[in-house]
Amino acid sequence: MSAKTWGIIGAVVVLAAAGTTTAWFLERDTTTDYKTLPTCDKLSAAVAGKPAFKVEQNVTDAADIRGLHPAYSNIRCVAADGLTFVEVDLYQASNMNVVTMGKYSDQQVHDGAWRANDIFARNNLYPLKPGIAYGTLSYDNATCTVEQVKHNANVMFTVPMPKTTTLEQFKAQCAQIAQTQMPKVVDAAL
Repeated sequence: MSAKTWGIIGAVVVLAAAGTTTAWFLERDTTTDYKTLPTCDKLSAAVAGKPAFKVEQNVTDAADIRGLHPAYSNIRCVAADGLTFVEVDLYQASNMNVVTMGKYSDQQVHDGAWRANDIFARNNLYPLKPGIAYGTLSYDNATCTVEQVKHNANVMFTVPMPKTTTLEQFKAQCAQIAQTQMPKVVDAAL
């Protein structure tokens, strides 16, 4: 091979390596912590029927509890029916378990992504795919709840369900909501 051919091959290898490195850095950038909560108006626009949401809860900087900083922010937007709502929780690094309001049992500081996944794993919902689950938090399957964890954020979306006669019908309808409506809600939330 000529020197020119080797030069072209070398340039291709260098560009390929640079492209791989660039792609790796772009992928890493998507894992930065979410820091800003959405507005209820923005969340309402993403929900089918665009219900008028009101702010039920808005924690922008949780106060210290027994000397521990929760490193947690949250917004919960609720429709007039009281059954339709979207909740967005953001977690930062902390050693406080927001469920027990004390230190984590391992006495460690955990990053926001670990904490969000810990909360996500606590709900007894049906897994749809990694990081997304659906089901109900009510005893009578009157509502469909879809929860998604994305890095340091948990997004929960709940809507009322029509009466179904079987659990399989409920699961099919709720899974459909998870697949069609939840992506829009998450995009608006984060």
